[in-house]
This record gives sequence, structure tokens and C-alpha cells, in this order.
Amino acid sequence: MASSLIDPAVLALASGYPYAFPACSYLFRDGEQRPLPAGLPAILADRVPMIACGSNRSPEQLARKFKDWPHPVAIPVLCGRLAGFDVVYSAHFTRYGALPATLHPAPGRASETVVEIAVQWLTRAELDRMDATEGIGVNYDRHRLDGIALEIEGLGRIASAEAYLSRRGALAIDGHPVALAAIPCAGRTWPALDQPGVLESVRARLAPERDLAGFIHAIVTDPDHRAEQTSVLARDALRRA
Repeated sequence: MASSLIDPAVLALASGYPYAFPACSYLFRDGEQRPLPAGLPAILADRVPMIACGSNRSPEQLARKFKDWPHPVAIPVLCGRLAGFDVVYSAHFTRYGALPATLHPAPGRASETVVEIAVQWLTRAELDRMDATEGIGVNYDRHRLDGIALEIEGLGRIASAEAYLSRRGALAIDGHPVALAAIPCAGRTWPALDQPGVLESVRARLAPERDLAGFIHAIVTDPDHRAEQTSVLARDALRRA
């Protein structure tokens, strides 16, 4: 198919990952970004803290994930800084053509690398909905991370939180993980690429005969092809220690 016939919205969705994230904490309510309410600690008390390291930080992505959900949505999303990890690309393709994110332990002492993430505070029903959007058992598993150093804006440090971690492992290019350039990280030691850059790198390896638009189109429109290409990436992916 000629690139001129490929839907530009499809390409934008793939290449725009992990999407825009506000500079400050916010409340995601009924499809929109809103200011945080007063009395936040009391609101968080019965909710589950979930680390959002990729597109789940974004109001745009949350609006897609909770579209047509038949219940009210009010999710506090708080900025945070997590020591000892970086946010890297997972070794799989999403159904919309992006290479998504996962946390990966950073080399060296835990205090040397500090990555900026967000933490969503979810009700049990909201958590079930998020699980349903994450490919649990296929691309991700939900883990409880204990003993971590996670500093939350306005709340201080917490030592435990849930996180979606890739079952496929971290995408490897030249034998090392590749960080998301869109996610700031102090003390980062791995190279970083934006989404178009990492897709182009993977395209050159997997389908050198195609241009990037055609490569993304094939990933999005052919589930079997997407699974095959994911399997190739996963073969030399890097696993958590």
C-alpha cells in the first residue's frame, strides 16, 4: 500500500506515544484533566497506588481507556520520582503500532538513577478496568513493588506501589535497553530515543524494504504479523534481574 493511502491518524497515534503529560499532578475526572481536590490524603486512603511510567500518565490515554465505561471516573494522578529504575521500551508492539514502556532496574547504586513517573490512585473497579487494558498475561503482568524509594509530589515518600511490568522484557538495541526520551531521568546511563526514532530503528531491522508508514500500517492492521514481529523482538529482550 502506498504511504499516501495510510490513515495519518493511525501514524500519529503510534508515533505520539507516550502522549502529553501535564507539568503537575492532576485529577482525571470524566474524561478531562482537572485540578486536584482539597483533602487529598483522605481521598487516597482506600485507593491502590499504581505507577504510571508510560502513556498511562497522560490524560489523553486515560480518556481512551475509560471511554464508554459506565461508572464515574475520578483518578488522582500525582507526579513522582522513582530511584533505581529507568523507563525503557518494552519488546512488543501495541495494537495501535507503538513500542510501549516498562520499568527496568537501572545499573549501579539505586540512588544514582532517578526517573520521573506518575502514580495513579485507583479504586478497585478502576484497577480492574486498567488491568483489562494492559494485556495481563500476554504483554504485561501487574506486580507489587516493595522496598522502593518513590517520592510523591505533596505526599512524601512511599515504599510500595503496583506497576505493570513487561512480560516480553526490555527492547534491546546493540545489547542494551533503550530509554524513552520523553521521560526525564537523572543519572540515565542508557541511550534514549523518542517514539519515531525507536520505531525507525526497529523497522530498519525487521522490515528494511518498507518505509516507516508502511511498517506501522502492517503492525496495526495485521494482528498475526504484529505477533510475529513481537516474537522477534522478544527473542533477544533483556529481562529484569
